[in-house]
Amino acid sequence: MLVDGGVCRKIRIERLESGVRAGGVVDARFVQQWVAGMSGIVCLETGEEALLQPIPEGLTEGSNVRVEITRASWNEKNGQEKRAKARPAASGTAIAAGPGLLAQIEANGIAVKPVRAHGVDDLTLQGWPEALEEAETGKLDFDGGTLLICVTPAMTVIDIDGPLAPFELAKRAAKQVALLLPRLDITGSVGVDFPTLDTKAKRTEIGKIFDDHMSADCERTAVNGFGFMQIVSRKTGPSVVELLQANQILNAALQMLRQAERSTGTGELCLELHSAVAAKLNAHPQWLEELAKRSGRPVRLEAKGNVPIQGGRIVTG
Repeated sequence: MLVDGGVCRKIRIERLESGVRAGGVVDARFVQQWVAGMSGIVCLETGEEALLQPIPEGLTEGSNVRVEITRASWNEKNGQEKRAKARPAASGTAIAAGPGLLAQIEANGIAVKPVRAHGVDDLTLQGWPEALEEAETGKLDFDGGTLLICVTPAMTVIDIDGPLAPFELAKRAAKQVALLLPRLDITGSVGVDFPTLDTKAKRTEIGKIFDDHMSADCERTAVNGFGFMQIVSRKTGPSVVELLQANQILNAALQMLRQAERSTGTGELCLELHSAVAAKLNAHPQWLEELAKRSGRPVRLEAKGNVPIQGGRIVTG
């Protein structure tokens, strides 16, 4: 979480089981040509597939090629995997892992304050749970209206709703959209559906408000007569919205681990969970072992059919 002036400006999540990172250089095998001479599929040494574009001249199916990852892969909400993207690595480029989240932060010279399990929970104090809820539900309420975020395979679409007059609602929403995109790392192609405005001057003002509050590097169209504006920026991986909406069971399991390691008390640590969440944790015994190590207590899971996915409960001695 990036906190500036006591305000949550950005949150980012990196999961260790993720595939190759953007910026990594790896060897791959060219397995399929998609568009003749332009794009194709390569298989990485990890077994992942990536879209290679462009195809080096003379590369044939079955040949090896060194590539640079330009966009990481992720699982979409519908369960389908979004392939990583790659381009041919420059001649002589050495194999290298892409920078992790901490390395990216440190490269920017930003001071880092780790949040320990048994210290003050600064993440919660600064609004981490609220930001996660925005991403998971795709809903952000603001004074006078609501932003509704819908992720599609082609683009992220943001709808605006509220009881205010169209121009006033659009003005307030423009600021909120500009703050939302960098906060939840929403990149790539984004469409914003503002209320329909009757003059070009009003539509121009909406664009200016967005520009005044937008901190990320992007390009945008003007707001058209139907109230639609498109924003485009470089995409190197899933947004926080895409990451969290892809697997709510995993989110709930990891959230429960974080809560449990911060719990107080002595004796056995019992987690009452939705059966699917309990199954996810049981499938990763190393996570439960780590929780026992951090808490200094034995851990037991109890699956209950009447517990909501996000409604797990910690029972302590």
